[in-house]
Amino acid sequence: MKTNREEILQNALQLFMSKNYEGVSLQMIAHSVGLTKTGIFNYYSTKLDLFIAVADRYLFHLQDPENKFAPSDGSLRDFIDKYVEGVERTMSEIVRLGNIQREKMPGELANAGYFHLFQQVLFYYPDGKHKLHEWMEKEFRLWCDVIGRSVEHGELRDEIDVQETAALFRQVFIGLSYQMSFSDGLDVGILRKRFLYIYGLLKR
Repeated sequence: MKTNREEILQNALQLFMSKNYEGVSLQMIAHSVGLTKTGIFNYYSTKLDLFIAVADRYLFHLQDPENKFAPSDGSLRDFIDKYVEGVERTMSEIVRLGNIQREKMPGELANAGYFHLFQQVLFYYPDGKHKLHEWMEKEFRLWCDVIGRSVEHGELRDEIDVQETAALFRQVFIGLSYQMSFSDGLDVGILRKRFLYIYGLLKR
């Protein structure tokens, strides 16, 4: 069976999720897909090139709000539903990809491994801190836009601080995601419940 670029990226993702960047070699990745080290050079000339491709595909592309969330009707209530659905869909994809060859990650959880990938981007991806900040800022602005419109349209109370409210929703998501990554992964039912509780405090 002929090896393709997608297979290389998926196997490299799993290895980077389960080990430190420095603990993964091109030889290991090549072996995982049945190539020689020379053969993998036809696709990626360095380990860093491959790591960048993995992060671009499975972190920055998957987490981009434009790819992650379906359009909402403009209300915060509908946006919360679309947000939770997008989180669940993205998380399911990461779990699926992170378990391609489970024997590589005995006892490890794909969700925790994904957080590990984020940390590696900070250290090894060229200007990774700036790129992560740009992605997080983009999602924060999306929350601000939705909340701001919801105030203007009378869905939420007038005295609400838009930016503080957006930060609160984001921090609830990030905090739950991190906490639950050490068990079975984020419970989107709990996420939805927390979001709707906050929404109930904000609405008219």
